[in-house]
Amino acid sequence: MTTLPKLRFNCFLLREGLPSFQDALRAPYKEFGPAEMGEITSGPNAPAGCRAFLSTKTDGVPPWARSLAPIFPELGSVTSLSHRLILFLPVAERVFAVCFGYGSSALEWSWIEPNFGLRFASRSYNTLALNEIRSRRIDPSARSQSVLIPARTGLRDFDVELDGEFIRRMVGELDSGLDFPDLGAVVATDSVAFKAETNLTQVEAILSHMLDVVGGADVKGDLRFIDALEPLRSNDELTEELEKLLVSCLFQSRASARSAPTDEDVIDLDPYLLSFAPPDDLTIENVHEIRITKGDEVGFLTEMGIDSLLRVISGFRGSFGRSALKDIKVMAVDSEGQPASQSTPLKNWLIFEAGSDEKRYLLTLGKWFALAESYAKQLDDDISQIEDVSALLDLGTWKIGTNTQGDKYEEKDFNKDAIKGRSDIICLDRDTITSAGNRIEACDLLHSSGHLIHVKKYTDSQTLSHLFSQGYVAAQVLTEDQDYRHTFIEKVAALNPALEQVARDAPTKITFAIAVKGTRDISRSLPTFSKVNLRGFVRKLQRMQVTPSLARIQMVEQ
Repeated sequence: MTTLPKLRFNCFLLREGLPSFQDALRAPYKEFGPAEMGEITSGPNAPAGCRAFLSTKTDGVPPWARSLAPIFPELGSVTSLSHRLILFLPVAERVFAVCFGYGSSALEWSWIEPNFGLRFASRSYNTLALNEIRSRRIDPSARSQSVLIPARTGLRDFDVELDGEFIRRMVGELDSGLDFPDLGAVVATDSVAFKAETNLTQVEAILSHMLDVVGGADVKGDLRFIDALEPLRSNDELTEELEKLLVSCLFQSRASARSAPTDEDVIDLDPYLLSFAPPDDLTIENVHEIRITKGDEVGFLTEMGIDSLLRVISGFRGSFGRSALKDIKVMAVDSEGQPASQSTPLKNWLIFEAGSDEKRYLLTLGKWFALAESYAKQLDDDISQIEDVSALLDLGTWKIGTNTQGDKYEEKDFNKDAIKGRSDIICLDRDTITSAGNRIEACDLLHSSGHLIHVKKYTDSQTLSHLFSQGYVAAQVLTEDQDYRHTFIEKVAALNPALEQVARDAPTKITFAIAVKGTRDISRSLPTFSKVNLRGFVRKLQRMQVTPSLARIQMVEQ
């Protein structure tokens, strides 16, 4: 039996309702466009309905050929070509665009079904045979990660958390029970790419099976967040309304009247998060300043933050509508004044979240997502299971304004106020102890009930990330570093001998005490990815046999 050669097939699922294959192409590649892709004749082995479009362009002499031609004269005749080939392959009442060469760059992305490859991966990958994950944290840290995973290592064993990650790419092997065990490593992005014999009927069967998996199989537990983010189309009416809401929140009194949302469901959404964060192509270490332009107006900011951005924009003329998200350009500049990133629309640098008890919407890297209701409900249910010890600890209020010295009321002031007139609680704020060369706080406050209390005012999700990490690290070092533990016990005994036994028993209880405005409970006051982060650290503490809890601190005007 003759073995057919293998080829890598890069397959995009097209949205339903496509009027014609020409509509799936970007304008320059359509009929009569400057880079028109022409249809080529199909042979007898092509599956029914399969059509192919091709374009070829001479790009010129490669730089390496030009430079080496004086040494190797034959290189003077070398030219490079760019080829684009797209096969439109009908599969089970859907259509896939199968791309070769630069074919994918000719596709009109509004007709691509986003996340198809990742949705297939989340249902079919062997989580002990993942090779690579690329993702970005959807919070103001904007941390991107590219992880190469050792063979036969589970995600949890390798300490890779994917909840709250905008996953961009996964490479892995399929579960052994699937019908096509010889595909090898499958690359999942919006598309799905695999190696198979050059037999389009067989490729059609593989893609049909993938459609069945996406439509019917359950998501693997470690990969469930892939399905939680539902991409919104850029030209949807909902996307337009959300961008109007973003403009209203970002520019406030400078937002144009026409930019106000008109959809009541969007008007009623509460903004939870608005942050300025770098896109994926930027390495922060190379950035000296950020250049902001609007037409002929130019401003610079030296700090990566929403307040710095707003100060620069406040100097620009006129009002701002939805178009400002595209017309205002942002570019990073290095210490030599050279571009450290591309000049891209402001929208690509913003992280935004707005929602209600029923719906949450997110913007990151210029893309809008709806958070799946089932995931949001499960997240809220999980957070609600965390014990609330606000009444037990009775920590008092956080004053908005100044302290007795006339300075801004801060965390240190709250911690001092929390212990006034009390013998059941002591303050260890800023009383750090060294472990492995690092100065670490065991807690801000220690209560006689055994709660090691870590305190923060909610300002953004980065602050809360620091709080959750602080509590977890404290529990770790108290458990694992006996010198640290001994010094902690001595400090507690010196401050209040009656709490020495409490210190000896620690850590049994870690409390995250969060100061918030308004009247909503903690779970309803936090943005989605602070909740995700909190749930992750709660699970880590529980695996250490430490009981996590929450305490709400009311912020009040003096």
